[in-house]
Amino acid sequence: MGRLKTFGAWVLVFGLLLFGISQYYLNQTYRMQLEAGYQRAFRELAIHVAGLETELSKLLVSSSPKLQLESAANILRLVYASQANLGQLPINSLNLTRTENLLAEIQAAAVNAAQSGFKLEDKLTNLYQQVQYLNGELQTQLALGERRTSWVDWRRYVQTSISRAVVEPDERYPLMQALVMIEDGMERFVDSNFPSELGRLQGPLPTGDPIAEAEAKAAAEAFLPEAEIKREAAVTNQTEGPLPTFTVTMTAADQSPVIIEVSKLGGHVLWMTNPRIVESNRLGKDEMVEKAEAFLNERGFPKLELIETDLRLNRLMCSYALLEDGVVIYPQHLKVQVAADNGEIVGFQGSAYHSFKNTRDLIPKLTAAEAQQFIKESAEIISQRLAVILDSNFNEVLTYEFRVNHGSDQFLIYINAADGAEVKITRIE
Repeated sequence: MGRLKTFGAWVLVFGLLLFGISQYYLNQTYRMQLEAGYQRAFRELAIHVAGLETELSKLLVSSSPKLQLESAANILRLVYASQANLGQLPINSLNLTRTENLLAEIQAAAVNAAQSGFKLEDKLTNLYQQVQYLNGELQTQLALGERRTSWVDWRRYVQTSISRAVVEPDERYPLMQALVMIEDGMERFVDSNFPSELGRLQGPLPTGDPIAEAEAKAAAEAFLPEAEIKREAAVTNQTEGPLPTFTVTMTAADQSPVIIEVSKLGGHVLWMTNPRIVESNRLGKDEMVEKAEAFLNERGFPKLELIETDLRLNRLMCSYALLEDGVVIYPQHLKVQVAADNGEIVGFQGSAYHSFKNTRDLIPKLTAAEAQQFIKESAEIISQRLAVILDSNFNEVLTYEFRVNHGSDQFLIYINAADGAEVKITRIE
């Protein structure tokens, strides 16, 4: 009996030893794969940034429109590839804003240069100098990295990539430290602190006279659907900054709280949400659309056009755009969410509607027939109308919206109503 216990103990010890060895080699294999992936991404980033430097230099010296367009196309391709490489690197806890925004600025500059006939030499020269620095540093770090036996310390990887804990600069493994050093070096350029893509595309904000808490509560109470008037309103939060708001929470016994955000300037209701779970789907789409339109009419919204519906989790999201003098104003849009069990309004988004309120000139310089001449002959025009959309710089543009068939695909093509330029093409899925 004693021998059997001893044998069993040895078997257990041997099994644990085998398990430990297998886990060790598994971890080593995973570590090697991780290092190989990081090294590949870093190496490709260096290659693509080197290509960016080359293409920018060619763009600055070239006088041939054909070669300039070729370089601009290569720049866009290399920017996308570089951004993808950055996304593959372990930079969760790092601030690489300057590097990321430099790539975004190069992308925007390449597009703008192509559109302006490559008359942005000063801008491109400045970007070239910064890319030249970035490329030099990446090549240096890449050369150092090739001589390292390991770019990833397993213990530090666990700390930074799994737990995502904040680590001191001298505790980062070499690859991360190299990126931080390059980012810090970008400060030497006086205009390297580009605005982010979000900042570049920041639209207008709601305006109006300042309101007090009591007025915010009154606005929230007036906005609630009729069935919810028994709820009690309380301001539970305030925010400052570019868009200051009051958060009003409407509560009632045995019901989910309704949260309404009201702007401090003008008292506009920016959004509303009722988080209750909608468990069944009893109403049809048309019935829910009627509920949404009745809700908007009761609150004095002007004529709107339904442009899209989306049913998810027994909630129908109805998207509307302003219809002004027969012109669809896409930037000034809002959304209403309707519960499919009883038709209750459980959501509202109106920030864009209030932000884009302004006086517009909706008289086109081109007729519809003239604008139609800018559509390819191979495209079959299904319908057309005037529409205001936003261009790539977030500016409103009056266009003709043509719905066309091309082969088996359908598109919306937007032609500038002033000069016939193609502003935007959207493929309809």
